[in-house]
Amino acid sequence: MLKFQLIITLFIVFQMDAFSQWEEKNISTNTTLSSVNFLNDEIGFVTSSNMIFQTEDGGDNWSLSHSGFDLVLYEDVFAIDNDEIIAVGKDLNLNQAVITKTVNGGQDWIDVAITNSSFLKSVFFTSADIGYCSGGSGTILKTTDSGESWQELITGTFDELQSIYFVNDLVGIAVGGSPLNSRIIKTTDGGVNWNPITSPSSNYLQSVFFSNQDTGFVVGWNGEIMKTENCGNTWTVQSSVAMSGNLKVQFTDENTGFIVGGSTDESLIQKTNNGGDLWEDISPQTSEGLRSIHFPSLNVGYAVGSNGTVLKTDSNGTMTSINNLETKADFKLFPNPVDNFVSIQSENNKAIQLIKIYNSNGVLVNEFHSNSAKTELDLSNLTSNVYYLEIHSEESKTIKKIVVR
Repeated sequence: MLKFQLIITLFIVFQMDAFSQWEEKNISTNTTLSSVNFLNDEIGFVTSSNMIFQTEDGGDNWSLSHSGFDLVLYEDVFAIDNDEIIAVGKDLNLNQAVITKTVNGGQDWIDVAITNSSFLKSVFFTSADIGYCSGGSGTILKTTDSGESWQELITGTFDELQSIYFVNDLVGIAVGGSPLNSRIIKTTDGGVNWNPITSPSSNYLQSVFFSNQDTGFVVGWNGEIMKTENCGNTWTVQSSVAMSGNLKVQFTDENTGFIVGGSTDESLIQKTNNGGDLWEDISPQTSEGLRSIHFPSLNVGYAVGSNGTVLKTDSNGTMTSINNLETKADFKLFPNPVDNFVSIQSENNKAIQLIKIYNSNGVLVNEFHSNSAKTELDLSNLTSNVYYLEIHSEESKTIKKIVVR
């Protein structure tokens, strides 16, 4: 009885979202893409090693907007407005931090003169004029003239600061640490003073994002997810689907958030629909690790990572509701829930040609071919869970949800 109740619970949980829906876009590089940032649904920028790529049609086509010297590595990019975009990183040849800027929408790029040897990891602007960079050795830089000049701030730490985010003009959080240590620091005066915040984790922190003035999220190594509800003063650990690295977090509203990560040969995208109380795996079927994610609008998002991987969703990371998919009553399934065998009957007597079975994460687990209006499938090898059957006939395709007990 308990097992059946668990299955029914899973059935309800997965009613809202069926499968991941991320379309792979082609970009002319096979290097690792470190960062993605879009001005709107169509215009965006991606960094890769010493290159900055640009798209103006939602990722369908990419052009090389800028190429730096061979040992320049760009780590993050931020689009201030249609004209001004800034990328940050390091020139390993000169042992010098790099801030590269365009003021004409990517047509021309110039390096900003700075005297800092840190590896800059993150860039964030609170307005057209005021912005911050964070990086190695506890480095935080601030600009008040739209990136023309930068002032180094005193942070009180020498740990790497992998990510920086400002809630408003005065209040900001930077996170990072080291492989065996986490670091969180906070300012309430626009970066003049930074105070350490106690972390409940020892994992290396990689990204911070706030969904409103009080609620924020931090992610890091070993699947770390932490949440604050008092503007970063205290943090609690949340349950994560991942056991590998969580590298970037973003929320599209107060309830809906995404995390990307994985390893070099395993992509991972997690999604929450309830403010982080529950995270679900909505990973696409790609073997490339993901490094960065950005949603310029509620439904349209982009994720990038290893081997030139660019993924796009225009449905908030998941397919349309399964109820909307089942608009045709062309097939009957019985029994449902099923213990071992399920029968599929075509109501218009058209031959069933193909049946694909997906698990609740959208991963194809099996497929069957048929040439009959009625067929029976042996599902005894499937573990107890919710599955989706994609049924093809001569005239139609239908998605059906089924519970295996």
